[in-house]
Amino acid sequence: MDHSAIRNLPELDHTHCWPSPEESLPGSRRPRGYPFGWSIGPEAAIIGGTVSSVLGNLSEQNKRDVANSLEYATHVAHQKTSEDEGFERFWEEYMNCLFSIGWERTRNEWSNLSLEDTTSDMETFCDYVIDNIRNDPLYTQDEKDLIIRALEVLRSQTDKHEFFRRFTVRKSFGVLGVSTALVEDDVLKLRFSAFMFSCDAEVEDYLTTSIAHIRFDAKKGVIAARADQGIIDLYRAQIEEELEQASGDYIHRIDI
Repeated sequence: MDHSAIRNLPELDHTHCWPSPEESLPGSRRPRGYPFGWSIGPEAAIIGGTVSSVLGNLSEQNKRDVANSLEYATHVAHQKTSEDEGFERFWEEYMNCLFSIGWERTRNEWSNLSLEDTTSDMETFCDYVIDNIRNDPLYTQDEKDLIIRALEVLRSQTDKHEFFRRFTVRKSFGVLGVSTALVEDDVLKLRFSAFMFSCDAEVEDYLTTSIAHIRFDAKKGVIAARADQGIIDLYRAQIEEELEQASGDYIHRIDI
């Protein structure tokens, strides 16, 4: 396993961070908080451009490790890419980081999507994602229910749209990620779906924008990983220290 993301912590370049998550706090740094751990049951949060969900069988430490990992991968990917680069480059850096800090890849597949593959009428990009998740064998029914609930709550809460938009929209290009974390056979596991869109017009957001008059190409990444708890334990303090020093506004809880 390549741990270069950890070894290079002191050398991270913060000059090309996008979308400048600290801009709203000039001269100050927002105290870092955790999006999970407020409930003993399932929880959900925005972490960068991903709607992240954790099932109820995770311990408090499991939830903390998941939050650390996803926020840190977001942080590193933002430092290593610029707004002029595509989301594919960002996602590559995101996953490279994740796989270097204690997560072992068990699946990583990409495919092109088509509207012909959908099973219901859709009005928005979010409907498109929900329809795909509903029919995806990667997730259990409990995971599907949690992901869909989180997306439906998020798009109904307009005060969170601008926050999410900062990480998911770049003119006519967009990305919307979803992830779940669960404990299965005593192992902490992550499952991701990354939806990337290339449209023929600029899109306001990927939660409520109608697809009625927009032509677009879509591709989907399916990623699964399992935790190497020894590596996660080893690097936990160092990752948290880096996030305390450089954390921007990457996370937002979703009350489900």
